[in-house]
Amino acid sequence: MLYQSRQAVFLVIVLCAFSIGSVDGLVWAQGSSVQTGGDAGAGSSQALQHRTIFMPRDVEIEQVSQSPQVPNVLDADSREALGIPPQLLEDDQNWTDSGDDCVDCDAIVPLISHKQGDAGVTWLPGTGDELGIFSINLSETIEIPRFEGFSVTPYFGVHYLDGPIQTDLPARVYDTSVAFRWFKKHNEKWSYELEVAPGVYSDFKNVTSDSLRITGKGLAYYVHSRSKQFVMGVVYLDRENIQMLPAAGMIMWFSEGSRLELIFPKPKFTYRIEKTEELERWAYVAGEFGGGSWGIRRGATGIDDIATYSDLRLIGGLETKHTGGMISKLEVGFVFNRKLEYKSDIGNYDISPTGMMRYQLTF
Repeated sequence: MLYQSRQAVFLVIVLCAFSIGSVDGLVWAQGSSVQTGGDAGAGSSQALQHRTIFMPRDVEIEQVSQSPQVPNVLDADSREALGIPPQLLEDDQNWTDSGDDCVDCDAIVPLISHKQGDAGVTWLPGTGDELGIFSINLSETIEIPRFEGFSVTPYFGVHYLDGPIQTDLPARVYDTSVAFRWFKKHNEKWSYELEVAPGVYSDFKNVTSDSLRITGKGLAYYVHSRSKQFVMGVVYLDRENIQMLPAAGMIMWFSEGSRLELIFPKPKFTYRIEKTEELERWAYVAGEFGGGSWGIRRGATGIDDIATYSDLRLIGGLETKHTGGMISKLEVGFVFNRKLEYKSDIGNYDISPTGMMRYQLTF
């Protein structure tokens, strides 16, 4: 576990150094030019005008596509609370005043409402003893309007396993969970988030206490300035190899179109490459901690056990945001430090590095 922690820290340092080096000069120059441009920049961008600290969903929703069973460090609401480029704010307007007139607001309050749906596929190629994984995931997030900041997200995922020959993994394992999340904006500086997600992670042959797990997170967000925000808290994985990870770091906006997230366990640098009236395209590089634990029944012996797979990932991606609210992501990556471990310690082994392709759709 100590070795894995060192590998994760090393990945964060390398990615952050690469991200900072790649934008040194160009990005800072853009940031300076926008700051000096002031009102002219704001006036030329009609599609991205000032809003309250929570931006409209059809403009700024961004869902992190993260590895199975690792809760997202930053999701849509937290990004809306933290992700305001300083160039999009006009000094003569109030952050907290949306300007919308509400007439008879509480006349009809729905019990539940659709917030967003997510669907994705991930492929890690592998044959023989080099474990290959093809994953499909689906989720639907619904809001409870009568309880401000509260949402529920049912999640289902299936992982088709290709190999390995030298050990007796099942052909498929499944993720099923329901996440209950509460997000609270305390004031203009502080926001808080709590999430708990009980679930069953199993091959559906070993459905015992081994396959019942509870994941979650507790995070606090602090707006230091219009170009710098901080995140602190923990992400609870409830896995056999790692129970909990710290979630801490900062977000830096260099300009309206570039952002660096120095956040463990998923650092990320994002740069906008195209903007029209219909869509925006962003390119990014990111680091990621992947894997999961599942209760399984060993094929050769028929004995119940727990299999834990873990890896580290270096990812490059292209994200397209449409004005109607739909977001698509295409990612490719390099997956290394791959390990397969059993609770019984029978059949543990290290897996060779491989590639990764992932497509994620948010609607």
